Amino acid sequence: MVIVGEWRMCDDGVARPAVQALVGGATGTQLAEYFLVDSCADRSVLSADLLNHLGVSSTGPPADQIFQGIGGSSEFVLVDIVLEFASQDGAPARVRGQFAAFSDPTATDLSILGRDVLNHFDVILSRRNNEVLLLAPNHRYRVEGE
Repeated sequence: MVIVGEWRMCDDGVARPAVQALVGGATGTQLAEYFLVDSCADRSVLSADLLNHLGVSSTGPPADQIFQGIGGSSEFVLVDIVLEFASQDGAPARVRGQFAAFSDPTATDLSILGRDVLNHFDVILSRRNNEVLLLAPNHRYRVEGE
């Protein structure tokens, strides 16, 4: 299974690797969202804007859990959702679980795909070749010299 993303131009004029997913909750609502592919992020997290549009119920995180990044710590909640990625052959890849969501809309305008999801794939990010690929176990890649 191959999930194809893209180098997406952000509001600041910088192209960043992103993958689109349908995000759904218990209400049955599904919304399309581009996720920044961030192999340094420990966890995937929804933007506050996406959280508000989904309308799913949330719970507070345990007191010992914090989100800490370059900009400092950020407030977040936990939501039970399904991420559905479309593969190149049309078959969906679904990841269900409890994900974090920023509660502060100024934290970031991007939803982030972190290692909790990315560890299920081989991740290829090639700016030179304009490729963003997530490969499931039944696909392989090979690096060759010229």
